[in-house]
Amino acid sequence: MSRRFFLLFGLIVLLGFQKIEAQVISVDTVSATTITADTLIQEKTVKKTKKAQQAKKAQPSKNKKAHSPKKATIMSACLPGLGQIYNRKWWKVPIVYAGLGGLGYLSYSNYSSYKLYLDAYRYSTNDFPEAGPQAVELSQRYTSEQLQTYKESYRHDFELYTILLTAWYGLNIIDACVDGHLYSYDISDDLSFSIDPYLKPMETPVPIPQYAQVGLSFKLNF
Repeated sequence: MSRRFFLLFGLIVLLGFQKIEAQVISVDTVSATTITADTLIQEKTVKKTKKAQQAKKAQPSKNKKAHSPKKATIMSACLPGLGQIYNRKWWKVPIVYAGLGGLGYLSYSNYSSYKLYLDAYRYSTNDFPEAGPQAVELSQRYTSEQLQTYKESYRHDFELYTILLTAWYGLNIIDACVDGHLYSYDISDDLSFSIDPYLKPMETPVPIPQYAQVGLSFKLNF
């Protein structure tokens, strides 16, 4: 009888210790999970505060005059490169004038050659008796058919470079307009794609952290 009593008593004590140990482990798990959740919440709060400060710095001052894309466009239309200077794109001005100068020179050179060969052709066909010395020399060196070919070739090149010159001038205006619109565009570090850990307690009348929903949060900031 005494052996059965002691055996039963020992079994009850053993079960009691196991129950206490399980409760301690459960409490430790809850505490660790709660700390993790609080840490994530604090990190998100800090990030939001930093973003708010950066956004406040990025906002233009009320007293500062707003940048006008229309003004930049008109300035480049009146004087090539002036809109780029207004947009603070100083390095583009040499490029603008290099293109205008190169294409302008090629257009003028081909036009001059076209006029010279035209006079030579007209002199060789007795259409233009009073030609210059260069035109007379060309009429003596080439036949009328050859002069006609050279004349048309230079005319074609003159028209081509004139079109390219006009296109470059228009591109200068478009560039000033686009830069004017992008002048105040936000290009800060907030323009990014981020992946953050996600931890949300189970939605019950009393949130239970140890049964939290764990995952990843994808954010696109722009």
